[in-house]
Amino acid sequence: MTRTVARLVLAMLLLPASGAVFIILFVAMLQPGGPPSVFRLILLWSIVYLFIAVYWLLLWRSEVRWTPRRVVATAGGTAVALLSGVGMAALCIAVNNILPPQVLVLAGGGAVPIAWVLLTVIVWRETADERAQRLAAAGASDVICPVCGYRMTGLREARCPECGAAYTLEQLMAVQPGRAAATAL
Repeated sequence: MTRTVARLVLAMLLLPASGAVFIILFVAMLQPGGPPSVFRLILLWSIVYLFIAVYWLLLWRSEVRWTPRRVVATAGGTAVALLSGVGMAALCIAVNNILPPQVLVLAGGGAVPIAWVLLTVIVWRETADERAQRLAAAGASDVICPVCGYRMTGLREARCPECGAAYTLEQLMAVQPGRAAATAL
């Protein structure tokens, strides 16, 4: 299993792991005689957000090229995600204005991590220039389709737009001129 595949599997485990953290904290914060207070729910969501952020950052930190623009965009995405939670709570009020504040905090709070993870996926993705630099550092400045010879450098997927042949990145890199001799050593 490649490191990327392992990271993707771990990424899929974020939802059940954060759900378990949420449930454990929610049960721990239950008060006799009623639901948790708004303050306790905000505290609960803050701990869950921290868990998600640490998990996600630790998982992808070495794969992301941390440019100043990306750091600022990540901070901006965090603000947008928090605002999405406020927007979700406002939507709940618009739909049913007699909902208790605890329901609004639960609904609004659930939107934040979903929005944040989606925004980081967009902000952290590799640009075409970064991909070309990574391939050049790996010794593959030009990536050629082995079927038709089309120059595939800079494409976002390992499918040739000329002939339609599809590869995994590992398959494509293994058949590049000069790479087979290097991997055989």
